[in-house]
Amino acid sequence: MRVLLLWLVLVVVPTVSFADVPQHTEVCVAASEQDIATLFDRWNESLKTGDPHKVVAHYAPKSVLLATLSSKPRFTVEEKVDYFRDFQLNQPEGRIESRTIELDCNTAIDEGLYSFTLQKTGVTVKARYTFTYKWDGTQWLITSHHSSRLPAEQAPPEEPVHAVARHSEVCVAASEKEIEALLDRWKESLQSGNAHKVMTHYAAKSVLLPLSSTKPRLTLDDKEDYFRHFLRDRPSVQVQSRTIEIDCNTAIDEGLYTFTFQKAGTIVNARYSIIYKWDGLQWLITSDHSSIYPQ
Repeated sequence: MRVLLLWLVLVVVPTVSFADVPQHTEVCVAASEQDIATLFDRWNESLKTGDPHKVVAHYAPKSVLLATLSSKPRFTVEEKVDYFRDFQLNQPEGRIESRTIELDCNTAIDEGLYSFTLQKTGVTVKARYTFTYKWDGTQWLITSHHSSRLPAEQAPPEEPVHAVARHSEVCVAASEKEIEALLDRWKESLQSGNAHKVMTHYAAKSVLLPLSSTKPRLTLDDKEDYFRHFLRDRPSVQVQSRTIEIDCNTAIDEGLYTFTFQKAGTIVNARYSIIYKWDGLQWLITSDHSSIYPQ
């Protein structure tokens, strides 16, 4: 009888997927939006020194730079120093035009529009940016920086979206394979031609810096409007290379991909940075920055 009861218990216990099991509880450092905004000011001041090593000191050892004027992803310290050495010859000075800041457990995202005035030539370059910062236990460091020229002139957003940091969080387990599958799911929704299906992958509070529009899309209606037009060219996507970073309930998938537009028969090489957030039930996109290769 005891053996039978044990067998029944084993039969009725449901299986639990790996993603449903909390990985660990993380203590989250307190931070304000002003604290995060100051990080750009610090980076900008180091840019004006002309010393690339001072700029790169703000980047984590494991970080990715998708730079404004280079199609090559920069992973190592040497690669980043090489880029900024050339960039700083123009004596650039950055200025934030509009921004959205999202605070999470030991992670922060600052993204929006900025401009660089090149003192050497007097030229001003307008661009879009996504900085992802991670608290390393001592300081905030950049783990991902995606910068891209504006595709076309449009007005900046009227009102940014903000999120509030929590002080402790239970972190769900996730593998790189699971995060890769999220982009595959997004790609399939693109091929459906249905903008509403694409929107199901985005969180209600999320930012889209799209491939072919300079206007940051903050609301779901704005995003759906963009994809409604974008899908008319019947795009398909192929990932060429990628880097995945997984943190507490946050994941970053970034790299290079190629769009093939079936209607026009054109191919566009681009860079992407997609940030996902676990909302308690599923992974959703909170930030999507896509840009054509710099010339």
